Amino acid sequence: MQPEELIRAAQTRAAGLDVGRGDAALERVRAQASALFAKLPEPPVYRRAEDPSRKAAQALLPEMERVLAEAFAVAREPAVSPLVDRLVAALRAHAEALVHTADGRLEAAELAWRKAQELERAAHPTRQMVGQPPRPPPVFDKDSGLSRYDPRNAAQATVKLVCPNTGCKRLGDYAFVPTHAYHRFVCPACRVPFLSYFGELKGLEVEHRRSSKRYRFTVDEVGSTVSTRIDFEEAGGQEFPAARRDLLAFLYTEQRELKVVVNLTNGKLMWVSPASSCFVVTAAFGEGAPELVAFRAYRDDVLRKSRLGQGFIDGYYYWGPPLAAWVVRRPRVRAGVRWALTRVHGRLTRKERG
Repeated sequence: MQPEELIRAAQTRAAGLDVGRGDAALERVRAQASALFAKLPEPPVYRRAEDPSRKAAQALLPEMERVLAEAFAVAREPAVSPLVDRLVAALRAHAEALVHTADGRLEAAELAWRKAQELERAAHPTRQMVGQPPRPPPVFDKDSGLSRYDPRNAAQATVKLVCPNTGCKRLGDYAFVPTHAYHRFVCPACRVPFLSYFGELKGLEVEHRRSSKRYRFTVDEVGSTVSTRIDFEEAGGQEFPAARRDLLAFLYTEQRELKVVVNLTNGKLMWVSPASSCFVVTAAFGEGAPELVAFRAYRDDVLRKSRLGQGFIDGYYYWGPPLAAWVVRRPRVRAGVRWALTRVHGRLTRKERG
C-alpha cells in the first residue's frame, strides 16, 4: 500500500460521514487524534524478521483511516477552526509514516515520522508553550577552553485564568514560567491571592454517580517528569471536554480548596461544586439537615432532565456560594429564607408521598 491510497480511502469515507458541527465535533476528533498519536510506533532503525513496530503499524491502519476520515469531514465545515487544518496535516503525515513502516520502507518512514512529529506539535495549541525549547550551545572561554555561565531570562507564557475566589471570578491574563508547575497569583480585581497548578493531561476517568461525577485526572507536571493524580467529586453536572496532552490549570484558594479546572488548550473551564453542595438550603437549615435530601432529589430527578433546569443548576452553582454567605451573615434574612424553603420542602415531600 502507498500513503496516497490510505488518504484517498479516508477521503471517500469522509464523503458519507455526518460528524456534526461546532466545537463538539472538533473536540471529539481532537481527542481521537490525540489518543491515536499516543499509540503510533516509531519506525525501527533496522530491519528484522517479525518486527513488532511493523505489526503495530499494520494493526493501526484501519484506525488511522477512520480518524483521518472524521477529520476530513469536520474540515468540510466553512466556519470550522483553523486548528482542524493543522490537525489534518499532522494526521496525513502520520498516515504516510504508518504506511511506510507497515510495508518496511524504513528510510521513507523515518523522514515522514520526523515531519509528522513537527506537524503534531504545531497542531496542538499549547504544546509549544510548555515544551522544552532547544537548548543554546555552551559558551566557551577562548583562553581556558572551559564553559562559562551565560545568563538568560526564563521564558514566560501568558494564559487566561479566572479568579477562583468567592465573589470575584474575574477573567484575566497571567504570566507563568512553563518550567514550574506551581504558581501563586494575585487577582488584580479583588487583590486576593490564589494558587495554580499546571500539568498536561495524561489520562482522565469520569465515574457517573446518581447526583455527581467523580473526576480522576492524571497529569504530567510541567517542567518535570512527575505524574500527579487529582481526584475530586463534582455535583454541577458540567461537561469538561479534554484530550491527551491538553494543558490544564487547577486553581485553588489560599485555603487549598480546589475551585476551578481550566483547559488552556480549548478554553473550557469547570467550576468545582462539591457533591455535598446545596448552598442556600444548607445556609438556611444547616449542614447535614434532613431537608437537603428532598431538594437534592428534585435537582437530580427533575431539573437535570430539561435544558432549562440544567441552566438553572449552572446559574445556582455559580451564584450560590456568595448568596449563601450573604444569607448566613444576616439572621433575619436566614430566618425568612428558611420559612420560604420549608414551604417548598412541604410541597416536594407531598408530591413524593402522592
